[in-house]
Amino acid sequence: MPQPTVSRVEMGHRVTNAGVVVRLVEALGLAETESRRLVELVRQAYEEAAPRLRRADAGVSFRAGAAVELGAAAREVRGFGALTVPAELRTAEYAEAARLEVRALRPAAGGEGRRVEFVLSEAALRTWPGSGGCMVGQLEHLLRLGVGAEVSLGVLPLNAGRGVGPSHGFTVFDEAAVSVETFTRELTLSAADEVRAYLDVYEGIRGVAVFGEEARELMERARRDVEGTLRSIQ
Repeated sequence: MPQPTVSRVEMGHRVTNAGVVVRLVEALGLAETESRRLVELVRQAYEEAAPRLRRADAGVSFRAGAAVELGAAAREVRGFGALTVPAELRTAEYAEAARLEVRALRPAAGGEGRRVEFVLSEAALRTWPGSGGCMVGQLEHLLRLGVGAEVSLGVLPLNAGRGVGPSHGFTVFDEAAVSVETFTRELTLSAADEVRAYLDVYEGIRGVAVFGEEARELMERARRDVEGTLRSIQ
C-alpha cells in the first residue's frame, strides 16, 4: 500500500474505499474482538457516506441489495466468475467459507423467455476458499444447475489464452446495470457506456468459452481433481 494512502488514514482523511482501512486494521494484529469492532465502525462510516457519493457520482450506487432487485426484474442476466463462483451460483457453505454473500437465483421470475447465462473461468472451479471442504458440494451444485434449461453455464478454459477477461467477476442485468462485487461491498454501475463496456467484455469471454458437454466435462474433471487433492492432504 502506498505511503501517502497510509498517511491519509492516519490523519483521518477519507480514502477511496473501506477495504483500504480494513486491510490496515487487519495488519495491526489486534485482538479479534477489537479488530471486528473497528472494521464495523469503518464500514458503518462508509455506508453513511454512500448516499452522498451516489448524488455526486451519477451512475454509481453502493446500495446493498440493488443487484437482487435488478435480477428479479431483468429479462436477461449474464455474468462472469473470474476467481470466485458468482453470487447467484454459490452454495451457502461456499459463501460462508469465502466470507461472501449469496444472491438468490430465480430464473423464472422474469417470466417466459428469460435468459440466464454465466461463464466461469476454469480457475474459479479449482480455487477454493478456506479448507476446501465446501468445494465438492459447490461443483456438484454447478453440475446440477447446468443440466436444467433455465440456466446456461459456460467455462473459460485455462488454455483460452492470457488476458481473456478481467480479474474480477461481474453480472450484467439486461442493458441497464452491472453489479461488481468488491472485497467490502456491492457496486452497481448504471452509466450506459460502462454497461456497454462490460457487455463487450462478456461477449469476448463468451466467444472463447465452452458450453454444453465440453463445459460439463471441465466441471467434472475439476470436481475429481479437487476430491483427489483434498483426500491427499487429509
